[in-house]
Amino acid sequence: MSPPPDAPGPALPDHTDDAYARRLEAVVAGHRGDSEAAAQFLTDSDADVRAAALGALARCGELSAAQVRSALSDDATGVRRRAAELAPPEVDLIPMLSDADASVVEATAAALGERDRDAAPVRELCRVARDHDDPLCRESAVAALGAIAAGLDTIAAGPDSAERSAAGAGHDDARARSLEVLLAAMEDRPQIRRRALLGLHQFDDDRAVDAVRASLDDRDRQVRAVAGELLGVPVR
Repeated sequence: MSPPPDAPGPALPDHTDDAYARRLEAVVAGHRGDSEAAAQFLTDSDADVRAAALGALARCGELSAAQVRSALSDDATGVRRRAAELAPPEVDLIPMLSDADASVVEATAAALGERDRDAAPVRELCRVARDHDDPLCRESAVAALGAIAAGLDTIAAGPDSAERSAAGAGHDDARARSLEVLLAAMEDRPQIRRRALLGLHQFDDDRAVDAVRASLDDRDRQVRAVAGELLGVPVR
């Protein structure tokens, strides 16, 4: 039965809200390349506006390390999470792996995984992958460890002897720690096992090879599919 003609329609978002308007203004500033206008919103009273300002400055190519460091200490979860996602390599993100909010930890682990030639976060990523209560955080940390292990392996096998020498025992230790945690992750949830498989495939190690092969018989079909793709064999 249709409502009477004068019946009110469903409630719509209030686009006249001041915070919404400021957030939109920050986004538009980013698309226009107006970093000065975008920067004005970094200290806005609304957390969503501050987060939008970070993204706008990044789009402009004008987001500074100092601005990111300031945002990482913001009271608002969304701002800290956005800052972690956008942090340049010179910003130390390792302390954010201990953030009280799981979504910030997850975003931080993912961002550190993009820095795949940096062994410094491995110890803390191992802690998150092994012990964090939130499975998404463990999954993100496992993925990061796999990416970093692959990056460190590239350095070890690369032609630059000076880079290999500088890496030294620190990279060997980081890879060894990552391997142990990735092997342990094969006892975790299916989505985490899938991530761990991708990391283990980077290792020329009998235990890693055995774990990948054993996953052809994993109880989860998607885990079996990943193992089959890595090994180039059909799966049931």
